[in-house]
Amino acid sequence: METLHQKRRQVYPRWLKIIIVTVLLLGIYFRFTNLNGKVYWSDEVYTSLWLSGHSSSEVVNQVYNGQVISINQLKKYQQPNQEKGVSSTIERLALEDPQHPPLYYVIAWFWSQLFGNSVAAIRSLSAAISLISLVSIYYLCQELFALPLTSLIAVSLMAISPFHILYAQEARQYSLWILTILISSYALLIALRKKSFLSWVIYTITIALSFYTFLLSIFIAIGHGIYVWLMQRWRLTPVVIAYFTSLISAIIIFIPWLIIVSKGKAEGRIQRLDWIEKSTSLTALVGKWILNITRIFIDWININEQAPLKAFFLIFPFALALLILIGYSIDYLCRSTPKSSWLFILTLTLTTAIFLIIPDVISGGRRSGVPRYMIPTFLGIQLMIAYLLSSKLIDKPGKISQKIWTGVTIFLLANGVISNVIISSAAMWWNKGDANNGNLHQIASIINKTAEPLIVSDAEFTTILGLIHLLKSETDFQLTQQPSQLVITKQRENIFLFKPSADLEKNMQKNYDVNSLYKNQGDSLELVKLPK
Repeated sequence: METLHQKRRQVYPRWLKIIIVTVLLLGIYFRFTNLNGKVYWSDEVYTSLWLSGHSSSEVVNQVYNGQVISINQLKKYQQPNQEKGVSSTIERLALEDPQHPPLYYVIAWFWSQLFGNSVAAIRSLSAAISLISLVSIYYLCQELFALPLTSLIAVSLMAISPFHILYAQEARQYSLWILTILISSYALLIALRKKSFLSWVIYTITIALSFYTFLLSIFIAIGHGIYVWLMQRWRLTPVVIAYFTSLISAIIIFIPWLIIVSKGKAEGRIQRLDWIEKSTSLTALVGKWILNITRIFIDWININEQAPLKAFFLIFPFALALLILIGYSIDYLCRSTPKSSWLFILTLTLTTAIFLIIPDVISGGRRSGVPRYMIPTFLGIQLMIAYLLSSKLIDKPGKISQKIWTGVTIFLLANGVISNVIISSAAMWWNKGDANNGNLHQIASIINKTAEPLIVSDAEFTTILGLIHLLKSETDFQLTQQPSQLVITKQRENIFLFKPSADLEKNMQKNYDVNSLYKNQGDSLELVKLPK
């Protein structure tokens, strides 16, 4: 039987090296390809709005007044304002949506000064951050496992993971959150090994950066604390004291934003979170858990809440096989690695999941069904599977078992590639929460083929601002908050009624034929060209 030392010295077959390099290059390619191809959905619209330093109320009050406004006038709400500076971005977050700490948005503001404010430019920040995460998971695995191949397999799984690539192409903070989870975890392991003052200071800084990236980072810190206490056998050792000193210091650093969050919650300024508390059945929730775990590796069917049930059953055999693989990987991890390794991965995997699942099961809600909230759990799953595959790939060379595990590894990586090929050419995928905006590319294509179009609408401003990223500069808008009173003041050859409310549709029917639909969704109008 091979010793651990012999496994460390194992010469990996050439085909495996070729696959790892190929997957890594493909992962980089998929992160940066077609960055401007997907719908710029409402969350991303808010990102650009906050970077502009303008408020939601400004957009509504200044734009939805029934007057004709050019697309260039609208674009100021999606472009960073150099005169206002980065401080205006922090102010907008604090006043409008303090659930989002400012670190990512501050970085994005400076990034836009260097690379521009196009959709591709702003999304490229997340893609670049995601590349650093590949390096981070490599070093985390080096610290966790004695087997070097585990680091390479973990990098490969993350590089080609459709889940990670989706969030690497989104103008939000989740790519940065993944990075801060990895570097704070690595910093903790280094601090536990070196036990030096400097190493604990570095850990303090990394966990504070994670707090300033996403509020759910508190669960990462709690998981780290549970790990430290268990490793110290629940004794108040110098190591435990050092950990709590670091945690308290990080919380002190985060206090300024905690005060803003507390004040925002008291004043009702924590926006757009009602949907996560909507009651959902346990069966539906379990289905979401299974589906989301599958998406880490396989995502070639665009399944969302509106998708037919048969689509879910199409992916179910793969989900079941993956759950069995995860179960076995947990067992194998606990049997073949030291406690310091398997306990760390289990606390990373379970802590956030438990804190989100329990409230959902007890009082209802769908927090645990939101994939981006479960990122720490998904990272833990990837780490344990990476260890399982790497161990099996060099175990008993030439045996049938090794060939089987080679097939499993290639299957997972190949499905990642296939998923990303499909996703990269799609204008809309499940992570873009606005399912109603799935037609924006087709709608924009129709409008862009006409001369001097005028778009009449009372749709939500996030939809309008998402659409302007797809339209030519000659486009004008006439937007209103009072659809029953709107009068088209400037007659043109090409006037489009876009996503009208029932009141606006009724108003337009007084003077126009609104039956000539270009697009529809259910019974609602999407785009109508009004006759002259």
